[in-house]
Amino acid sequence: MKSYKIIDLFSGAGGMSSGFEMAGFRVSASIELMPKYALTHALNFPDCQTISGDITNISPLEFGLKTNITPGEPLIIIGGPPCQTFSNIGRSKIESVSKADIKLDPRNYLFKNYLEYVSYFKPDVFVMENVPNLKTRYNGEIFKKILEICEAEGYKISYSILDASHYGVPQKRKRLFIVGNRLEGDFSFAAETHKNNPRTVFDAISDLPIIHDGIRADELPYSKSELLTEFQLSMRNSTGLVGNNICRMSNVRAKQIFEFMKPGDNYMDLPPEVRKILPFQEGRFQDRLKRLVMEQPSWTILAHIGMDGYRYIHPSETRTLSVREAARIQSFPDHFKFVGNMREQYIQVGNSVPPLLAKSIADQVMILCQKK
Repeated sequence: MKSYKIIDLFSGAGGMSSGFEMAGFRVSASIELMPKYALTHALNFPDCQTISGDITNISPLEFGLKTNITPGEPLIIIGGPPCQTFSNIGRSKIESVSKADIKLDPRNYLFKNYLEYVSYFKPDVFVMENVPNLKTRYNGEIFKKILEICEAEGYKISYSILDASHYGVPQKRKRLFIVGNRLEGDFSFAAETHKNNPRTVFDAISDLPIIHDGIRADELPYSKSELLTEFQLSMRNSTGLVGNNICRMSNVRAKQIFEFMKPGDNYMDLPPEVRKILPFQEGRFQDRLKRLVMEQPSWTILAHIGMDGYRYIHPSETRTLSVREAARIQSFPDHFKFVGNMREQYIQVGNSVPPLLAKSIADQVMILCQKK
């Protein structure tokens, strides 16, 4: 098989990069707008040339000159253009603070920059990731345009909405993947390995360090070394220590409410007299508080975990999830380190593609490339 270079566009902290490296590829270059996220990527992928910059101001030619990558090389391009305006949650938040026509938001069209790189570098394969609503938003106009552009560039297109929990990620999270292929064979999405036996929050976090509300610690020892699950064994460091043990300090009233919540409860499951302890606009924030269930997969970890985290209350403790616990639920291995302040670390975790879900795509790309 040819030695492929991987370019990760809109790389964030590196969820897609991590998944492709798990599958045996090596990421050669990436670009990320947010400086702290780029620092996280650079730290975890030291052999990759990580560029911190705005892709709308860096042409594919300039990127190629900076990274010494030229069109025609054996290349694969991966990445997920920002999707806030396509997701239901993102759209509602944007509309709550802006009266502008959301269809005019420039973030709707960052896919064009991604496809400009595809058109210039002509990779054998590209993988674009986004939220499922990309298929239907604006009557499917943008999705149809993406497919038209890709087919005009000579790519065979495969796309599917995948649930991360069906691929070993201890989290229910659906994402849309579009795969373009210029090779002779056809791309096929991987069979679901965990649809009927999903990994759980217990699998994800039950061996992690014992911490307290508001902790600010780097490396701490694991809480146990016996009776580890298969997932835990695959995630753990050989040193016996793990970092990013940072947890938000919840306010006193919130913690009073946590005490009343059973696993699976959300804010509106509580009696009115309990909700009065920490009142919200109940028509808009019915699930503002939600306690995870240890024996089930987590619900989707969102970037909003960087704002308050109350939708991710620990299943049995009076606190919200730590950065490391959220990262485990996303399937980041414990050697992966996040940089930045607490809010930035949480957002990086929430914005990432789960590495194990990315690996399921990368494994199939590897099979396709080996046929050439």
